[in-house]
Amino acid sequence: MVSFTSIKIINEIKKTNVKELQDHWTFIVKDHSDHYIFGKTEQRLTNVHPNNALIMQQQLEMNLRDPQLVVRTNHQWLFIYVGENLIYKYSATDKQKEPGLLQTTVHLPKNYQQQKLRIITKTPYEYYAGIPARVFIGEAAEVNRFFILHSLPQLLLLVICSALIILMLGLLFLKPRVSRKDLVLSLILIGFIFLVGMQSIVLNIPASSLLSPSTLSILYNLTAILIPVFLTNYYLLRTKKYQHYYLYGVGSQIFLLAFGFLCILAGKLSLPIAVQIFSGFNVFMTLYTSAIALAESADQNRFYIICSPGIIMAAFIHCFFYIQLFAGAANLTTDWPLILFAGLMVLISGYHFEEGFRLIQHFRIKQQEETQQLLLMKEKQNNLLTTFKLLTEKEADRNEKTPNLTYLLQQMRDYYQKEFRKKAKFFSCQLAVRADTQLLNEENLYLLIQLFEKFLNESQFGSIDISIQQENDQLIIESNTSAFARHSFDESVTMAPPFDRHETLANAVKQSNGEWQWQTKEKKQYFKITLGL
Repeated sequence: MVSFTSIKIINEIKKTNVKELQDHWTFIVKDHSDHYIFGKTEQRLTNVHPNNALIMQQQLEMNLRDPQLVVRTNHQWLFIYVGENLIYKYSATDKQKEPGLLQTTVHLPKNYQQQKLRIITKTPYEYYAGIPARVFIGEAAEVNRFFILHSLPQLLLLVICSALIILMLGLLFLKPRVSRKDLVLSLILIGFIFLVGMQSIVLNIPASSLLSPSTLSILYNLTAILIPVFLTNYYLLRTKKYQHYYLYGVGSQIFLLAFGFLCILAGKLSLPIAVQIFSGFNVFMTLYTSAIALAESADQNRFYIICSPGIIMAAFIHCFFYIQLFAGAANLTTDWPLILFAGLMVLISGYHFEEGFRLIQHFRIKQQEETQQLLLMKEKQNNLLTTFKLLTEKEADRNEKTPNLTYLLQQMRDYYQKEFRKKAKFFSCQLAVRADTQLLNEENLYLLIQLFEKFLNESQFGSIDISIQQENDQLIIESNTSAFARHSFDESVTMAPPFDRHETLANAVKQSNGEWQWQTKEKKQYFKITLGL
């Protein structure tokens, strides 16, 4: 699908008569008029210093009915001459003292043929000095179509980024429980995707024409600085064993970022120069990240096992791109950093979604299992209550008395003493209830069974001491429990009780209009339940 679309776009671009003037240029450096250089716009010119004018000229020969010239410069002031006539000027003003990212469209005069096109650029920045302007020429009706076709990949990337952000936010709401780490991971990834989308807008020629050169410069430079920072911070949260090693690199990156922005705010550093400093540091960070990714994948970190091939490949291509720039390449037609970041965005987002949906599916399965266990537990409680009532009636008939609460509690105690003994747990239950006390309602009896079952089945309870006593018209249930301890010949293992608020039991007490107290002191837990008779 992507290949077919790419071929279709390329064929449509070839149908237009718009041409980039890359060859047959004569370059002259001002104040070095005897130094002529003949060549292409693909290479940076050496020996061009900041604020020195670079002149590039060639003769216009194309025969066009409505000729239009499009010139793109990178943080450079621009002057365009046809013959001796100045037809366009972009220079410093009171509002804009530093050049930005410029793309301008200029109509050529009717007598343009066989005249010399002269383009003069100069910049206050050393890095951008010597970079030739990119020049396009064609029929006015075809120029817009040409650049719209060129911008379709950036438009597609913007749509993908927008869709991913919406899906990320949706996934956050769908997750049943979101830990702080998961939330931070999701927010960092959303920020990374947003910045990639912003950069695609800046590089989208029709969209960028709506913004001023200085605004485009600020947006492009900020996204170029922040995209690697968001990405490395995401990697940092995904590391486990080697996180403290990777923290040194990410910490240095954040320190450099903070120091750079302070210098920019103080007026000691300009944003375009800061980008080049960060780019140099990012070459180191890409290689360092590759080493960490390999180490983490070797340690069976699932994220890096899946994503490390893409991370390592992107790192080496990124380094090769910067080597090209350091070697003097200019006006590269392929924006490799954006392509690589877009690829990593799709790869990491895919893993993030798979992990999120797996978590949701696991929670739903667990929820179904818990529901099934709850139904089984309810059924068991019903059976136990029915059994206890029958045994209570039998015991009362044998003693020729009316069934009462004392008989029922004795049946419960006898049953659970046997059950606790089977699980090698200590169980003690003292009863102090008047003989004439009537049976509790079923809701409160279920509550007692639920309490005994909790102590019986949950592994953190090892020693249970319960007292049930009657005070006036209230039944007070108190219990002291301690953590389970197992001793062997050579070791002693103590399982501390997990942090459990016993919400189910507390809600059951509230529904019975009772009072609930619970405290944890060291390895012991204290319960107190007060029920009305």
